[in-house]
Amino acid sequence: MSTHEFQRPVWDRGDAIDGEMLAFTIGDDPLWDRRLVEHDIRGSLAHAKGLARVGLIRGDDCAQIESGLTRLLESFRRGEWTVEASDEDVHSAVERRLTELVGEPGKRLHTARSRNEQITVDMRLWLREANAAVRALVERLHASTLSAAQRHAELALPGYTHLRRAMPSTVGAWLSAHAQAFRDGLREVEHAREFLRECPLGSGAGYGVPVALDREFVARELGFECPESPVTHVQHARGRAELAHLTALESLALDLGKLAQDLWLFSTTEFGFIALPTAFTTGSSLMPHKRNPDALELLRAHARQVVADRAALLDVLRDLPSGYHRDFQLIKPPLFRAHDRSLAMLSLAPRLIDALEYDAQALAAACADPKLRATERALDKAARGVPFRDAYRDEATR
Repeated sequence: MSTHEFQRPVWDRGDAIDGEMLAFTIGDDPLWDRRLVEHDIRGSLAHAKGLARVGLIRGDDCAQIESGLTRLLESFRRGEWTVEASDEDVHSAVERRLTELVGEPGKRLHTARSRNEQITVDMRLWLREANAAVRALVERLHASTLSAAQRHAELALPGYTHLRRAMPSTVGAWLSAHAQAFRDGLREVEHAREFLRECPLGSGAGYGVPVALDREFVARELGFECPESPVTHVQHARGRAELAHLTALESLALDLGKLAQDLWLFSTTEFGFIALPTAFTTGSSLMPHKRNPDALELLRAHARQVVADRAALLDVLRDLPSGYHRDFQLIKPPLFRAHDRSLAMLSLAPRLIDALEYDAQALAAACADPKLRATERALDKAARGVPFRDAYRDEATR
């Protein structure tokens, strides 16, 4: 791939650039960065205001930058442009288009700023929205599961250990456990938000910038509580906010996978406890009588992939020394993949739970197994004075 297929990088000094090397380092960043355009523009607007506030750019330049960025945002929302394969990243795409739009003032926007801090603030702004979206869906899922548990509170269901019938239980108790698991997951989502309180802007490439900036003003403009301090922590902690988000998603994925597995088993002909609505199944291309639980199987598989994506992100961060490294570019694919998978799963799951149909006859028949009450009988004997171990052995040999 030759260099003329790319826009000249913002760091270009006129030296020869190997096109294959450039393509390799850019990778698929332009594709992933499309979801960061609005956040990059928001961060740039705050940065421009901050520069004007401390006199690093003139007020009229700031006004033109603000006008240009606002127009770029509006045209992006209308679908008139996006980050292209020829762009190195979202930052270069925005800066190039801004300069084409407003001329000389656009070249002043990057004063006292590094792409290292720019991508960090973009990601935190994106993570704030991502966190809110996940939180809303988990709250809905928790409410649906809890409501279903209350509706079916008295419906008998065998309790299982080792997937063998163990003790009497109910559908309500089984669903309540799933509801509480989702409530626990919600706490992890809320914990992940703690990593998004501080604003990275003003940290430069990782060691600050040798001019006075009003970091508190810029932080407030972007809705952060305060600037991140010390500035050396910004790059030192790169990826930790993203890892916290994926840790919360992994927890939710494990619980969604467990729910999918339960429903998959309970809806088999062999168990017959639950009937999946036809609308939530698919058909066989060969066997006309078959309805397949593809949604459950894919829910289970996507849950595993979220776990794999967290591991992939963790491996990007593992054993890196302090400071910025280009490895951080590879944070985006597993983060965005896992987030998209999670939103799809969290959106489908409550609708599925609401639509489940329970076979009361099959459940009652399974719960009629006298062995389910062996523990109860042993404890009853113990309450009447029989040593528990003797009562236990007596029930084991019945």
